[in-house]
Amino acid sequence: MICLICTGVVERVCCEGSCEERDCPSCGRYRMANALVLTLMEQGQIFDVAKSREWLANKRLMEAMPCIEIEEALLVL
Repeated sequence: MICLICTGVVERVCCEGSCEERDCPSCGRYRMANALVLTLMEQGQIFDVAKSREWLANKRLMEAMPCIEIEEALLVL
């Protein structure tokens, strides 16, 4: 399995709902909305790794498990 942010090798974590969860040694544990995953694949888009890791670190200050939603990713990441 690959990290949806840095494309490194990660462990996929089973989670309920409409999201993917990954545990990356470099990016940390996070969730990403399935709609965003599909959009990224369809458009061939990738994340800015450094900016994404910074965003995740900031979100972890407020919540234990950050989830990247499509609206946030298109505007912030």
